Amino acid sequence: MKQTRLQQMLVWVMVIIFSMGVLAGCSSQTKQEKSAANKAFRVAMVMTGPINDAGWNESAYKGLMQAKEKYKVETAYTENVPQPDFESVIRDYADKGYDLIILHGFEFSDVVKQIAPQYPNVLFAVVNGDSFQEPNMLSLRFNTPQTGFLAGAVAGLITKTNVVGMIGGTKLPHIQDGLIGFEAGAKYVNPNAKVLTGFTETMTDVPKGKEMAMAMIEQGADVVGGNANQATLGVIDAAKTKKIKAIGYISDQYNVAPDTVFVSAIQSVTLMIDSIIKEAVNKEAKPALYLMGINEGAILLSDYHGNDAKLPTGAKEKIQEVMAKIKDGSLKTQGILPKSVFEK
Repeated sequence: MKQTRLQQMLVWVMVIIFSMGVLAGCSSQTKQEKSAANKAFRVAMVMTGPINDAGWNESAYKGLMQAKEKYKVETAYTENVPQPDFESVIRDYADKGYDLIILHGFEFSDVVKQIAPQYPNVLFAVVNGDSFQEPNMLSLRFNTPQTGFLAGAVAGLITKTNVVGMIGGTKLPHIQDGLIGFEAGAKYVNPNAKVLTGFTETMTDVPKGKEMAMAMIEQGADVVGGNANQATLGVIDAAKTKKIKAIGYISDQYNVAPDTVFVSAIQSVTLMIDSIIKEAVNKEAKPALYLMGINEGAILLSDYHGNDAKLPTGAKEKIQEVMAKIKDGSLKTQGILPKSVFEK
């Protein structure tokens, strides 16, 4: 009888211990679930230059900070990363469990292709890349024919001589895309327009940019633009010297020469970065080559800074029509807006 009672007591003790364990497990699991639910989406960015360069890297950094506030993501970044350190910096972020790692520049493409398969739960996004890889690598590019087409359309509408010019830097595919788009845009709105194009073969030689623009002005161009980084400053200076109009390009270049730059065709790195973070947070990002343009808000016209009052009659409406037809795809389906070389 005593043995039976002892056995019963042991059984009850075991039941209590087991129940406590189950409850503790449930409590622990609940805490883990809550922790997972409350875990912020984490985004890291790796850059080859400084975040205060007033250009390429600073624009990306601004996009990262903008997204941090909008989507409540946790962010980190490393600037001025030399090529020998690419792999170690990227791996460090991946090992720390960041959800999205943005590599700001084409030069990161090869190392990402090697690293990405080892971290299948991390999304890698290469800005200005030209390839993607399953299951977790994507690339982002601007749909540069759209930028050129917008700039060309404005130039074609405001020219009085029916001669306009666009100067590219090096003959990289995306720069050639933009020049082809510029010519198409100018001729779409002004069939009588003569479009002069050329390449400086440098992105930094300001005097070369001015020299080429002056040559175009001598041929009758009264509107010019440049897609050549610093060399574009020479293009604008030539326009200022000859008192003609320039179309700004990539960023709003109005402040470079307020009386010369009529409007700018902008490629917003800030909005591009914001857009891909939004897609990643919403789990909509996928391995692909993203050509980002007007529909994504990455390509747009700057403020006219009062110059819209100087547009010829009907020109503003024509520019709005051009933008609408780029958005709905009709210009592309009609073969008027050129395809990017990166479109398959």
